[in-house]
Amino acid sequence: MEDNWNKSKAVGNIAESIIEMMINSMPDWRCVKFGVENHIEELRKAVRANRNTTTEKIKSMPDFIAYNITNGDTHFIEVKYRGFIDKRDGKSEYKIDFLKRYSEYWKGTKLIVINPTMYPHFFVIDLNDVKNDMSRMEQNRTDDYYWNFKDIEKGIKDLFPNLEESVLEDAIKLIPKKE
Repeated sequence: MEDNWNKSKAVGNIAESIIEMMINSMPDWRCVKFGVENHIEELRKAVRANRNTTTEKIKSMPDFIAYNITNGDTHFIEVKYRGFIDKRDGKSEYKIDFLKRYSEYWKGTKLIVINPTMYPHFFVIDLNDVKNDMSRMEQNRTDDYYWNFKDIEKGIKDLFPNLEESVLEDAIKLIPKKE
């Protein structure tokens, strides 16, 4: 179990590094680490130990803040690697259990999902566009949530039109392959 968690954490870190590299590759954009894992150990322990509105908000902090130094555009960015996205029957369904918390506390966050096998590999979902009726819950021991983003997902170049194709091609090569 611990090995699977460590492997998943490493793949998630790689996915975040890929997005950070892509954003920082654009001359006018900067990417700053923001999530709770990037803050002092004492704060991380406190939010793990407590369950209230403030600590839930801290625990759900997006991974990055991306900002444009020329025009002032600023985005919260959350990155997730998903080895499987169900594209059968005209849907685009992702298993994401934390999304309601993000939508509640971090409206406007851009969720970037990285997938190793599907084109365009980088899907962007604006949490402002997410509606509760886009989800379904499978009741099992963890109550898994599945979200169908077919009508709202966009490509990374919709969010960052100045992203160079060569950087995008390099980023695709860095995506961990699904086993």
